[in-house]
Amino acid sequence: MRIAVLMGGDSPEREISLLTGRAVAAGLERCGHQVESVVIDRVADVLDGGFLKDIDVVFPALHGGEGEDGHLQALLDIMEIPYALSGAAASALAMDKGSSKRVMRAAGIPTPDWLQVTWDRDLQKSTGSADCGQGADCTVERVFERVSAEIGFPLVIKLNGAGSSVGVAIVNDAGGFAEAFRAVVRSSSAAVLDVLLEKYIPGRELTAAIFLGRRLPLLEIRPREGFYDYTNKYTLGASDYLVPAPVHSPLYEQISADALRVYELIGCRGLARVDFRLDGESYNCLEINTIPGMTETSLVPKAAAAVGIGFEALVEDVCLSALPRI
Repeated sequence: MRIAVLMGGDSPEREISLLTGRAVAAGLERCGHQVESVVIDRVADVLDGGFLKDIDVVFPALHGGEGEDGHLQALLDIMEIPYALSGAAASALAMDKGSSKRVMRAAGIPTPDWLQVTWDRDLQKSTGSADCGQGADCTVERVFERVSAEIGFPLVIKLNGAGSSVGVAIVNDAGGFAEAFRAVVRSSSAAVLDVLLEKYIPGRELTAAIFLGRRLPLLEIRPREGFYDYTNKYTLGASDYLVPAPVHSPLYEQISADALRVYELIGCRGLARVDFRLDGESYNCLEINTIPGMTETSLVPKAAAAVGIGFEALVEDVCLSALPRI
């Protein structure tokens, strides 16, 4: 096959995208495919199209932003270029954490309580407040009032459309809220951004990979310090990984089955990763990732390896599944 691996982009996750893209390209080359590694600065670069000429399939290795939220996928659909992983609609829904949580909640899949607010920097500058919806002023103080009444502490503050733990803060008590909220807002340069405030779920960090509609073993992440943040995700030796996760049946089966349900409800294809927290006998689904990381510390390759699926077979089969059926 002639495969173009797209990487880079302009999201805060650009460096991780480059690591994923290089690893995927190297794996596909080891399978004997003709691989074009394409670094782009923004998704609109694909409209130039020259580097996609005579390509059989595209592997999108862009994390976050328009590379993962459906914009890239929609452009490739319009250009009639086959690509691996999820389509435009599923990508957009999965990246919008608030919307995907509503899908989970409607399907009876447990997910932490949350509050979502829109932060408009221009409106803040002109009036000192943004719009919290239903005509309510959105100030840090107003958000704090709603969070205290509707969710309580501890809680997690994160950007609604980001990944790799970019723009995430855990707030243990009311005293740390204002500083943490402002720090999350500052982590994005967007003029208007959605902020998700979610009830913090203590316990164990689990992830479930779905590969071509099949469940891979559950994996447990145990950071050696703190929580599974950006540093612990991408620093070798910073976390321990247990696969299959030491979770007893039938709880293991319930979590794994719900991961597949989320994958199907969102409309994913190819490969995805679903993240959970397990507190005693109770679990919650946090989110689904349609372009999971493929670095040397990434989770999906570890889960695949546990059942004998090598990295090369993993990325090759995802590409093969994207080819048009004749």
